[in-house]
Amino acid sequence: MKKVMTSLFWISIISLAMALDRAGFLNLKLNLTMLLVYYMGLKWPELKAVLCSASVGFIEDSLSLRIIGPNMLSKCTVIFITSFFRSGIFNFTPLLNSLLCFAFTIVDGFIVYFSLSVFDTRPVDISTAIDSIMFQSLINGVLGYFVMREQDE
Repeated sequence: MKKVMTSLFWISIISLAMALDRAGFLNLKLNLTMLLVYYMGLKWPELKAVLCSASVGFIEDSLSLRIIGPNMLSKCTVIFITSFFRSGIFNFTPLLNSLLCFAFTIVDGFIVYFSLSVFDTRPVDISTAIDSIMFQSLINGVLGYFVMREQDE
């Protein structure tokens, strides 16, 4: 019963994040699902985190009505990079979490943008994409300050 409740909780959180991403803020899209993927990468076992992030990416790709793959690729890439950082080499402080969320959101945005540019049509001009990605990175960087690992709690 506890697993069912936990699964329903995560499904509702991810659905809420996707709804907020679609709604946007000041005519700019948010990328809160990236923050959830980063959290999964820190807290969950690697295989479970990859499967859940691939599912999140697949749903995002399906909702965008474009090719399937760019969001899946970017989310799984972030999980693999996060696994290198959580291996115990680094002491995760709130500032480091904030910087990693900022950097991983930039990585996520550029992977999606360049994947769409290469394999589909270019979504927007590069300057518009950079503005949007930087806005998303700033928001996730601020919110990433509050993401903590198990050992830190």
